[in-house]
Amino acid sequence: MFSFLKKQEILTDNNLYSPIQGEFLDLEKVNDPVFSEKAMGDGFAIQPSGDELVVSPVAGEVTMVAGTKHAIGIHMPNGLDILLHLGLDTVNMSDSPFNINIKVGSVVSAGQGLGTMNLEKINSAGFDTTVMVIITNMNILKTLTTNDDRYQAGEKVGEVIVN
Repeated sequence: MFSFLKKQEILTDNNLYSPIQGEFLDLEKVNDPVFSEKAMGDGFAIQPSGDELVVSPVAGEVTMVAGTKHAIGIHMPNGLDILLHLGLDTVNMSDSPFNINIKVGSVVSAGQGLGTMNLEKINSAGFDTTVMVIITNMNILKTLTTNDDRYQAGEKVGEVIVN
């Protein structure tokens, strides 16, 4: 009767998906030591090409959207916390290149559109467009597997197994 009052159920999915169209990049090759040295956690990166659509790399609940829209946190049903980070140092851009359409508390499906990032605006301002998917609570991660390939937004990149 009051189904609109029920919290939306999140389907458990241990897969990781590409958040944007582009080429897989090992974190070690990201041009920022915070990510390449895995100071924030492990994961993968995508070097965007073409389409500017940003999708959720996992199913879960949105726990954080940075005021500048360059970073989004998502909590997966398996307990993992994911940070989706759009570009390098893009937090310092005076004119935001991001149009993000979700908010904290939103339940998202893997591959669901979150918004867009203006790649041309980021490149023109001299910033790096690399998109990172980071597992921030590594203590519960048992294994992470990824596949080096070229991806469309929403295509499966890898899988996680928790302790």
